[in-house]
Amino acid sequence: MRRHCRGVFRDGRQLVLLGHDGGELTRQECDLDVGRVADAFTEHGRVWADADPHKDGFRRWVPDAPGLPEGANAILEARQEPLEKRSSSDDDLQGFRGELARFGVVVRDEKRRQHWRTFRKSGPALE
Repeated sequence: MRRHCRGVFRDGRQLVLLGHDGGELTRQECDLDVGRVADAFTEHGRVWADADPHKDGFRRWVPDAPGLPEGANAILEARQEPLEKRSSSDDDLQGFRGELARFGVVVRDEKRRQHWRTFRKSGPALE
């Protein structure tokens, strides 16, 4: 994954690795000290960002949102139900995240609401 990773940042309690195409390679819960995590990544030659460099590109999802690739709206709609359920499995949400990446879409959640942006796909998404 090292050659695919362009940068790393913390988004709330999640650690995010970005690919060179702007897509997310992974987004995982991380409760470690952010300073130590940043130091570890930079010591290994990774670029650490204090915030998501693409944060201004996210838009709140609503059904049939314009600008999404064909098929992505259906995935976001299917993803909304487990997102709203407090007992839903993170595996379900991650599975949908992977499906969206195949369409060139990144999704992030905020207060059980989905926000999305597109990126230029350059190859298969890594998880």
